[in-house]
Amino acid sequence: MFYVYVNSRAFLSINNDYLYHYLYVLFKNSIIKNDLSILIMITLMNSKDLIIKIFNENVKGININISNKNKKHSGKEGHWLEKQFGIKHNSKNEPDIYNYEMKKHSNNKITIGDFSASEYLFSIKTKRNYINENNKWSDDINIKRDDFIKYFGNFNKNKKRYSWSGTCIPKYKNWNSNGQNLEINEYNDLYITYSYSKDQRKDYKLTFPDYLQKDNLIIAYWNNDKLKNHIDNKYNKNGFFICIKENDKYEKISFGKPFNFEYFIEAIKNGKIIFDSGMYIGNTRNYSHFRGYSFWNDLIIETY
Repeated sequence: MFYVYVNSRAFLSINNDYLYHYLYVLFKNSIIKNDLSILIMITLMNSKDLIIKIFNENVKGININISNKNKKHSGKEGHWLEKQFGIKHNSKNEPDIYNYEMKKHSNNKITIGDFSASEYLFSIKTKRNYINENNKWSDDINIKRDDFIKYFGNFNKNKKRYSWSGTCIPKYKNWNSNGQNLEINEYNDLYITYSYSKDQRKDYKLTFPDYLQKDNLIIAYWNNDKLKNHIDNKYNKNGFFICIKENDKYEKISFGKPFNFEYFIEAIKNGKIIFDSGMYIGNTRNYSHFRGYSFWNDLIIETY
């Protein structure tokens, strides 16, 4: 892939070698010149070099101006970073730029993706097939989303709302105090089970309807094809890069190698990736985040 540059910004990608060489000859013979302060460069820079160039010119050492953003919006700095790279904010299932997925540095955990489950207990009729089969339910059992959050989540006293987040969200093969466990079957389907007998909220669980007072109920399910599509499309191309902050400015950029769905599943099993739900009453978004800690460092191969 070759790129034509105007004022250091790629405006035309060239896949045809003959067209590239024709433009190159024009440039070398000064037929294409620096006219009206527009510098046209024909270059063999690969996609990683292009990203480094954009980072150095538009991101590195620059004050992060988010004064015009919603202060309550947790993703405001990420949106600023996207703008600096010329990335339009979107929810497309594809890499952000030049087949690389972009990530923002964090001292805590970095999000891999927001992947809603294939089915939740509150999924509408005809959309809750796997769960019905496992739980031996029919569509006659109807659970509203708010009730799901109350049954399986916790009440946040500070925010004065119920949420399915924090300590009530299970780790892989680790039953928590809300009676929930994260499991992966032989097909690499991922699901969360609830067991009434393991729920330590003794008084609260007594209010549950009879159909929830059972063990090994699946309450959320991710089909392997759905997750594989998310992971392979976003991360199994050129890989990813992380913009790293030092003293409140981005100063370094690290590149990580590609990874596939199978690697993702193994990282969940060894605890390097967690399911980090942020679902709460009052917002229709599911916030079904998967995040990594040391997971990213294991894949970094270069830093500039």
